[in-house]
Amino acid sequence: MADDATVPPGERLLVLLRAVNVGGTSTLPMAELRAAATALGHADVATHLATGNLLLTPAAGSPATLGGLTARLTADLADRVGRPLALTVRTRAQVEDVVAANPYPDAAADDPSHLVVVFLDGPAAQDGTADLGRYGRERATWRGAEGYVHYPDGIGRSKVTAAVLDRLSGRSGTARNWRTVLALRDKLAA
Repeated sequence: MADDATVPPGERLLVLLRAVNVGGTSTLPMAELRAAATALGHADVATHLATGNLLLTPAAGSPATLGGLTARLTADLADRVGRPLALTVRTRAQVEDVVAANPYPDAAADDPSHLVVVFLDGPAAQDGTADLGRYGRERATWRGAEGYVHYPDGIGRSKVTAAVLDRLSGRSGTARNWRTVLALRDKLAA
């Protein structure tokens, strides 16, 4: 994700909130999130699942760069819902690129719920494959502002936690499983 990337007027965007409605913490009803985005003047507002996946077309007068828009959405939505939020924004083209660049097509085909994409708040410290051998059989590859992590034995008991991924990437991020990524891509295209 390039912060200075221009957001074409009228383009529908994907807004991913971090740590929302996961494990009983940081609850935020999606109806409240949709209402907040709509009240801020954004159009075509929708959510997918209850984990902080927001789709919208930015309001007129929104910042023209992805970085500016992300900062504005972060502040405005936090103000509306009454607490700090961490989020990242992607364009349709960026989400399409994430899908096309998947380094683990075998995992995507065989077990999509065990493959996640970590959407980072900026470029990872280093592109390439991360050494996760000390944690187990997981595989991770960083590419720009995304990481792909395959959990062959499942995510629930893995030692490769969000904190580990943040440390390895040098950034903060939010993860979505492959099925969700594909569904969000399709919703952006609709």
